[in-house]
Amino acid sequence: MTELVILAATALAPLLPLPFVSGRYVTHARSLWLMAILTVGIVWVAPQELWLALIGLWFLIRWPRDSDPQRLVPSAVHWAGVAVTWGLLLTLPRPWLAWAPWGWLAWAGWQSLTLVLRKYKLGGRQKGELGSPVITALYLALVAPFCPWWGWPLLGAGLLVVSSFHAFGAVGVALVWLRPELWPVGVLATLTGGLLWCWSPVVGGQRLLEWTPRGDTIDSLVSRWRGWQLIWHHGRKTWLLGTGPGTTEPALLRWGSRYDLELTWGEGFNEPLQVWYEYGLLGILAMGAFIWRVGPGLTLGDPWSAAWVAGVVLALGHWPLRHCSIGLPWLAVSAYLATT
Repeated sequence: MTELVILAATALAPLLPLPFVSGRYVTHARSLWLMAILTVGIVWVAPQELWLALIGLWFLIRWPRDSDPQRLVPSAVHWAGVAVTWGLLLTLPRPWLAWAPWGWLAWAGWQSLTLVLRKYKLGGRQKGELGSPVITALYLALVAPFCPWWGWPLLGAGLLVVSSFHAFGAVGVALVWLRPELWPVGVLATLTGGLLWCWSPVVGGQRLLEWTPRGDTIDSLVSRWRGWQLIWHHGRKTWLLGTGPGTTEPALLRWGSRYDLELTWGEGFNEPLQVWYEYGLLGILAMGAFIWRVGPGLTLGDPWSAAWVAGVVLALGHWPLRHCSIGLPWLAVSAYLATT
């Protein structure tokens, strides 16, 4: 039936009304045809991939309402790429996909070795090959659950050089998921870290945490919190459909200037909150449907599940899933769990 609808949509495309040839009417006719194809696609994927259908529904509702629909094209292409990648990952035999972590770990090992050598030679906080110390740290945290015991000295050294507290937290949660019996150790480590942050003894003339490459500053956490408050405050006005893709960064720049605040540069540093701000309630429902799709495959003690949980923790304080080097492995982990 779906094939017949697609065939009909293609065959009837020349019947779209066109009063005369102009850029405006040609664009309008193309938009009508794309919305028709999108409608068919939503009906087609909804039974298997509800989360993709909900994203498609957002575009279907937003496209005719937007003052400049063409600005939605890059985001639509992005989501089409995610959908195609997801479909291809689902078709891969699980034994093939099971080899992927070794490739991720090989890259993580090379990154860690490079970081350590550069730290020894140049000093300071090194960024690795992913453009940022934080992004490198998030990647190492994501693949950490797959690391065998003999690889941890090198991986741990790499994490220490980039020193992201967020990455440390994600690794801790992943390890507790991987080894549930370690939860008392996780609680103790969290309490100890909190105490050291609040009351850090002076060693060699510096607070203890100041000896780490990251230091003990919480400026980034404060700026994130301020940004989250503003996103929530302004996002409530457009809670149903959001403000549209790519609107978070310019909004933060505007608000920082308006309220004379130092906010985190770039995205919203919280994936669920940013999805809600840009895509509204439908975006949150799509995220929930994706979790529902993957959730049944989650198992305590499983490294794939631990990596997936680490990715979720990372997404709550940064925007790792928008980076191909992190988002694609996490999507592959999700596909592996979805086919369990």
